[in-house]
Amino acid sequence: MSAVWPETIVEESNLTHHISVLRKILGEHSGEHPYIETIPRRGYRFVSDVKELNGAGAKPVAEESAVPASTKEILPAALKFNSSVRDTNYFTITLSVLALLVTIFVGVGFWQHLRQEKTATVEQLTFKGDFYLNRLTNDEAKKGIEYFNQAIALDPNSAPAYAGLSGAWIFLSDIYIPPREAMPKAKAAAMQALQHDEQFASAHVSLGLIKMRYEWDWVGAEHEFKRAIVLDPKDDVAHCLYGVYLNAVGRFDEARTETKRAVELNPLEAFNLVELGQTSYFLRQSEQAIEQYRRAIGVEPRSPWSRIPLSWVYEQQGKFAEAIAELNQASQLNDNPLVLASLGHVYAVSSQGREAQKVIAELQEIARQRYVSPYDVATIYAGLGEKEQALIWLEKAYEDRSGNLALYLKVDPKFDNLRADQRFQDLLWRVGLN
Repeated sequence: MSAVWPETIVEESNLTHHISVLRKILGEHSGEHPYIETIPRRGYRFVSDVKELNGAGAKPVAEESAVPASTKEILPAALKFNSSVRDTNYFTITLSVLALLVTIFVGVGFWQHLRQEKTATVEQLTFKGDFYLNRLTNDEAKKGIEYFNQAIALDPNSAPAYAGLSGAWIFLSDIYIPPREAMPKAKAAAMQALQHDEQFASAHVSLGLIKMRYEWDWVGAEHEFKRAIVLDPKDDVAHCLYGVYLNAVGRFDEARTETKRAVELNPLEAFNLVELGQTSYFLRQSEQAIEQYRRAIGVEPRSPWSRIPLSWVYEQQGKFAEAIAELNQASQLNDNPLVLASLGHVYAVSSQGREAQKVIAELQEIARQRYVSPYDVATIYAGLGEKEQALIWLEKAYEDRSGNLALYLKVDPKFDNLRADQRFQDLLWRVGLN
């Protein structure tokens, strides 16, 4: 088996099944095996007597009456010539049928092997794509996209590969790539996944994120999250991201229920713990938030995505040194504009205005080389108390269709000093959050 099917799972029962079929065709009964003998731990052997017939005077090996009825049924009518031919070697005919059937079974097995090998390759490529995407960095998410595309090239009907591709573009949006570039690609991939498998829960989750973060279709987004949970009630990602949606619209009790469910289903997923902490952060419940962020860091100590919100809570408590220390660690783990913008906001609210301005200048310089969300810049101006500049940059975020507006605008404490401004309320209304 290792020679014929290397690195492929082939059940030995397949061979047993086909031998059983052959025995029925040959008319063998239980305990009587005149044609095929089982050799324990070795395989099977053809054991019936064989005679070579040279000339018309030779006697037939078997009379017609000895041929099993099931065999007669499958013999072509063309083999039943005249009586003299009909009385010739029925055994030879049976052997020919046996050879034909074995050839068919081998052929079917070969194509099954190719199909299994292709499926295994697609699954492996998709697995690799998921692995790199889950590292949550720019370079590795793009490497994940390469693997998803390779899987799709092999199997254009692979819903998991399309769903993974959609998730990768969603992750890159706002952090590394402009939403107007990333999100249409994400939606196209999600729609392809659903076209090939409408009941694939992960694709509905992706579509829910797109509707929420990019299209600002709040009713449609909630429908997709709920649909995913109905299709797969044990999908912790679906529960967690529905919790993200509920946080964004201010339905905190429901959000906590969903994220708690996500943690119950997968307690070793740091993202679930972070989102459970986010509910407490938005409610200004600092200690509860810190507890969840600390748990997330314990699960994934080398991930920056738990340390960033932890810095926000320390800032909320006035522990600015602790906030800066967490952001410095996060920067070493993954240098991205969100870390730098969070550092700028800490400087701004801790009366280090000059340092905050330096961060703004640095973000604008980075924006010459790669995407920087205007939302991040707006948070620093809000921290400095420069409302006009904060609103200007929020408008730029609106023009970009920044997903951060959907995720945070209604609930982020960083903008508490802008909420009474009518222009801020108008922005909330345009995003669909008022």
